[in-house]
Amino acid sequence: VKRVAASCVWLASKLEESPRKGKHVLIVFHRMECRRENLPIEHLDVFSKKYSDLKNDLIRTERHILKEMGFICHVEHPHKFISNYLATLETTELRQEAWNLANDSLRTTLCVRFKSEVVACGVVYAAARRFQVPLPENPPWWLAFDADHSGIEEVCKVLAHLYSLPKAQYIPVYK
Repeated sequence: VKRVAASCVWLASKLEESPRKGKHVLIVFHRMECRRENLPIEHLDVFSKKYSDLKNDLIRTERHILKEMGFICHVEHPHKFISNYLATLETTELRQEAWNLANDSLRTTLCVRFKSEVVACGVVYAAARRFQVPLPENPPWWLAFDADHSGIEEVCKVLAHLYSLPKAQYIPVYK
């Protein structure tokens, strides 16, 4: 689990706007492991065999993750559509709520299950329902943004489920 977590963090850093060196990811994960296991925090020597083994595991695990994902790693975030959609709908007062919902949607699988346009419409719809702001229905507003009503409803359902979950708690992972 720890190896996969480190590899996922390393891969994710490459895919977003803040790439990190494998060395830095390994050092941080080593320090976290020392803290969690109540061991004395020791510096991970980059010239040691332990570091070399960890680095090889990191690279190998990243390759396995990429293979399982079919090397498809690009995820388009819904945020870039929200402001345009709200300006078009003339409901800019929903901007902060829709943005918050889009941030929270990243804690789910929505960004890989639906196109970004659908997720953006879903968070706009959820924000409008929360603040009871009417959206045009004749013709349906979501058609102008290349979305379908069933996708929007699913986005709202997933977000509602997310908010119904208890607060996340740390569960220790043992060797």
